[in-house]
Amino acid sequence: MVFITHVLTEAGYRVVPAYGGEDAIQKAKSRKIDLVVTDLAMPKVSGVEVIHAIKSDPATQHIPVIAVTAHVWDGIGRAASEVGADACVSKPFTRAKLIQEIHKQLSAVRGE
Repeated sequence: MVFITHVLTEAGYRVVPAYGGEDAIQKAKSRKIDLVVTDLAMPKVSGVEVIHAIKSDPATQHIPVIAVTAHVWDGIGRAASEVGADACVSKPFTRAKLIQEIHKQLSAVRGE
């Protein structure tokens, strides 16, 4: 996620990094977060579990979530969609592809 943090910061976004799934869930619930980008393959609490926790909580379910994975064809991408991921970006991806998807999700939330 260091790469993603760098890309987003460089693109002008304010980034709140999370260090693992539990931290991501806690930050989504305790801060004003506009969008979450999560890797699906994480130890302890998976990205699918992060998405489920965010999307099943009325206080955070409005937050768009983009899942990032190298394992789209292994069913994990489908699992992410089933628990509410708004988009899934396959690794490897370009900076432009990630920024485009983030812009698309934020524009949808803002009604642009």
